[in-house]
Amino acid sequence: MSTAQQRSAPAAPGGTLTKPEHGRMIRLDIEGMRTIAVGAVLVAHAGVPFMAGGFVGVDVFFVLSGFLITGLLAREVSRTGRVNLAGFWARRMKRLLPASATVLAFSALITYLYLPITQRKDFGGDIVSAALYVVNWRLADRGVDYLAEDVGQSPVQHYWSLAVEEQFYLVWPILMLIIGLVAARRWKRGAFVVLGIATVASFAYSVQQTADSPATAYFVSTTRIWELGIGALLALAATRVERLPAMLRAIGGWVGIALIVYAVFMFDESTTWPGTNALVPTIGAALMIASGLRLTPGSPQKLLSLAPMVWIGGLSYSIYLWHWPIIVGAQAKWPDLQLRWAVLLMIASIVPAYLSHRFIENPVRFGTFFKPTGRALGLGLALTAVGVGVGVLLSASATVGGVDEANRSDSPGAAALLDPAFADVDWAAIRKVDTMRPLPTQAVDDRPSFYNDGSGCQVDNGIAEPKACTYGDTSSKRTVVIVGDSKMAQWQPTFAAIAKREGFRLVQLTKSACTFADVEFARENRADCRAWGRTVLKDILEMKPDLVIESHRFIDALPPGANDDKDSTEDAMVDGLTSYWRTITDAGIPMATLLDNPSPSNAPVYECVAQHLDDLARCSFGLEEGIKASAAPAQLRAAAQVPGVAVMDLTSTICPGGKRCAAVIGNVLVYRQGTHLTKTYLDSAEAQLAAALFTASKGDFGAKLP
Repeated sequence: MSTAQQRSAPAAPGGTLTKPEHGRMIRLDIEGMRTIAVGAVLVAHAGVPFMAGGFVGVDVFFVLSGFLITGLLAREVSRTGRVNLAGFWARRMKRLLPASATVLAFSALITYLYLPITQRKDFGGDIVSAALYVVNWRLADRGVDYLAEDVGQSPVQHYWSLAVEEQFYLVWPILMLIIGLVAARRWKRGAFVVLGIATVASFAYSVQQTADSPATAYFVSTTRIWELGIGALLALAATRVERLPAMLRAIGGWVGIALIVYAVFMFDESTTWPGTNALVPTIGAALMIASGLRLTPGSPQKLLSLAPMVWIGGLSYSIYLWHWPIIVGAQAKWPDLQLRWAVLLMIASIVPAYLSHRFIENPVRFGTFFKPTGRALGLGLALTAVGVGVGVLLSASATVGGVDEANRSDSPGAAALLDPAFADVDWAAIRKVDTMRPLPTQAVDDRPSFYNDGSGCQVDNGIAEPKACTYGDTSSKRTVVIVGDSKMAQWQPTFAAIAKREGFRLVQLTKSACTFADVEFARENRADCRAWGRTVLKDILEMKPDLVIESHRFIDALPPGANDDKDSTEDAMVDGLTSYWRTITDAGIPMATLLDNPSPSNAPVYECVAQHLDDLARCSFGLEEGIKASAAPAQLRAAAQVPGVAVMDLTSTICPGGKRCAAVIGNVLVYRQGTHLTKTYLDSAEAQLAAALFTASKGDFGAKLP
């Protein structure tokens, strides 16, 4: 459509560039804004280095959605004094779910064909959550889960923003209905006050959470509602804003574009988000919307209303849905995918977007069959069920062929290392086994039970209060404390078995991703880590146990005065460890450090095993490199500086042979996720751990090897 044709099209209230579409009027400049938003997202996801801030396109979409949806609701309340909730939700379902369900099915297919089989369970759950529009909360939980370090990029990760919008669409119409009924003629003022309070509160919470837990803040709805709120407030104040001087609105429109362009080029993955930084693109979007409330000479309206901009904008929702699983699948198929091909794939995503828009979305959205509200709601529920079903089926397909699950008698694990019959076995050179436990698809769940029992024994991010859990003979006067992060927590069941057999009291004090050391981190859990560690130190000094054993994962920490992780050093970690260790030993409490296990240098071991069941040797890795990548060097340096601190070294149990670390030992899978070890393997290493404990405690605990 040419500019002249656009001018001659029926005008929307306020007189701006519009065109009729299926019995409704659309603002052409808003379609152009959608083009800018989706284009920014695509270049960022393609990996264009100088446009890494393209993720701000999502924030532009939030403002647009808040403006458009609130405008619809406001017009309905003005006409009828209420909101037809069923009708509103039916229209939303017809608009969003046909394409959404289609892409969810496509994403499941991409996962099944190209992504590791070990990811199917996680991504199947993601698809279920996306179908139910709660995937943003699932991703937020994963973002702060130290044990989810191996989970790759979900093919439906981009659905998080749709989930935020749908949650807004669920709650805001209900509030508008209540306000319309209660406030009557003053409903607009009431809506403005309620929404204003919610927007300010959400922004304040966003700033706080972005500082304390950015991985969570990025995804959760409570830190994002303010962005939709900006657009919604603008919709409620539109009649006043459009009366502003035309020159002011025109200048504001260009400033808005400049702010978004600035964000795209100047922000990147290191920018804290959302928080105050998100004001840049959201205010920019609001200024652009405001400039087009009326036909304004000199504004960006004509630029945004160009035919190509309008056409792409009309496909923006479909393009946003399709582009991400396409790039995820391509990168899985070709790990070294070059930038130019990634960009071409982003452009090519317009093709399926157009086809689904033309043949799936529009026939459902504007056809007569689903026009009745009841049918539309029924369709929405059916499509939701389809998405859930696809995700469940994908999760259920996470099975491996070619190897059976071993029973306990056929899987000695580390116990095989003590059997003279296996003395000459090079475990890292074994190519194939007939049985294994756990299977690679079950590896991530092969961990201590307290992760799932709600006990809180492994304190999560955001919590600074320690949780002491006791095992063995809880009434015994002999006490051993194990303290550290999840690398110590992984040994808890084995320590507990020894404590039960020998009749001493075992106290567990662990916290996810927190080293028990007087150190600072730049990670999102820095504040609660420091507070947790200091409280734990105080508790240990008051407890006066017979032995304290420490272990952890992190290699380095921030030196005093530093604030960026890139400035972290091993020296700072060593200083922090020795500070706490000296305090403990100076109090007359025996201390030991359990060396961190060697760290895999290749892809996640269990994923490698699932893909190479006929050549397990490909999944082994060098012992020397594994030790260098672990926290063991820092632990050894700290132990050398604090007299009396014993070293418990189980390296030869985890990586026997002295050269390479095997993926499977004694028919037991050794590594479960990231650098963590399977519970099954550590259970089988009870004799070796007891021997190390015996040596470290000078015979007070544990037992010599038989």
